[in-house]
Amino acid sequence: MLEVSPARRKEAGARDVPASRLPGRGRWIRPAARGQRGRPVKQPRLLAYLFIAPAVGLTALFSLVPLGLAVHRSFYGGGTNIFQTKLDFVGLQNYSNALSSGGSQALEVTAIYTVGFIVLAMGLGLAVALLLNMKLPGIDRLRAPFIIPVVVPVVATALIWGNLFAPQFGFINRILEALGLHQADFTSSPSLALIMVLTFGVWQFFGENVILYLAALKSLPVDLLEAASVDGAGPWRRFRFIRWPLLRRATAVILVITTLTGLQTFTQIYILTAGGPNGATSPIVYEIYNKAFVQFNTGQADALAGILFLISLVITVIVVATIGRGSRRDV
Repeated sequence: MLEVSPARRKEAGARDVPASRLPGRGRWIRPAARGQRGRPVKQPRLLAYLFIAPAVGLTALFSLVPLGLAVHRSFYGGGTNIFQTKLDFVGLQNYSNALSSGGSQALEVTAIYTVGFIVLAMGLGLAVALLLNMKLPGIDRLRAPFIIPVVVPVVATALIWGNLFAPQFGFINRILEALGLHQADFTSSPSLALIMVLTFGVWQFFGENVILYLAALKSLPVDLLEAASVDGAGPWRRFRFIRWPLLRRATAVILVITTLTGLQTFTQIYILTAGGPNGATSPIVYEIYNKAFVQFNTGQADALAGILFLISLVITVIVVATIGRGSRRDV
C-alpha cells in the first residue's frame, strides 16, 4: 500500500481524508468546506423555516392576535359584545372594577385550587409512574385505568362525578350513611364544593402526568441505577440522589403543564357547581365567562383575561428559570 507522508497530507489540505482519496491514489474528492476554526460551514435554513411557517402563522392568527386585541380592549369601556367598535378609553378602570366586583375572590379561589391541583396531580402522577415502572408481574395491565380519564370527554365524566356526590342517592352519601355518618350536601357547602371539583380535576388529569413521568423514567440510564444498587443504595436513596435529579427537566415541563391546566379550569365548574355557592368555586376563567357572556361586560372580561395571561407568563418563566437551570447544572 502506498504510504503518504505527513507533509504531503498537509499540503493536500485533507487531514481527515483517507490515503486512498489523496492525489496520486485513485479519484480526487475535495474535502468539505470548513470555516475559520475547522468547523463545517452552515448551510441556509430556508427549508426549515418554510416547514414551520404554517404552524407559526396559525399560532399568530388564532392565539397572538386575539390576545393582543383582548389586551387592547381591556383599556376601553362601553362594549357589550366582542364585535362592538365604538368604545371609550377608560384606562385601568376595567381592571379595578373587575377586581372589586368578584375578580379578587376569583383569583383567591384560583390560587387555592391551583396549588391543591399541582400538589395532588403531580404527587399522584409521580407515585403511580414509579409503581408502573417496577418490574412486577402483570403491572403493565394497570396502565389503562389511569389513562382512561384523560381520553374520556370531561363533560361525560363530570356528569358521572356529580351523580356520585349527589345528596341522598349519591354513592358517596350512601357510604357515609352506611358508616353511620351524616350525609353531606357537597353543592351547598363552600369547602365541600371546592373539594368536590378539586378531586374531580385531579382524577381527570393526573393520568397525563403518569404518562409523562413514566416516559421520563424509561429514559433514565439503567446501568447507573444498577451500579447504585450494587453499591448498597436502597430504593429511597436511588430515587433521592439519582432518579429525582435526572427527572428535573421533565418535572419542569410537567409543572408548567399542570399549573396552566389548574389556572384554566372551567368545564367541571360549569357542570358541577356553576361557580357556587356564593362564588366559592368560581375561578378566574369562570369569572371571565360570567363577565363576558352573562353580564355582557367585555371590558372587565378582557381585563381579567389579561391578568390571567400575565400570571401564567410569570409562573412559566419562573419555573423554567429555576428548575430548568438547576437541571442543566446537574447535567
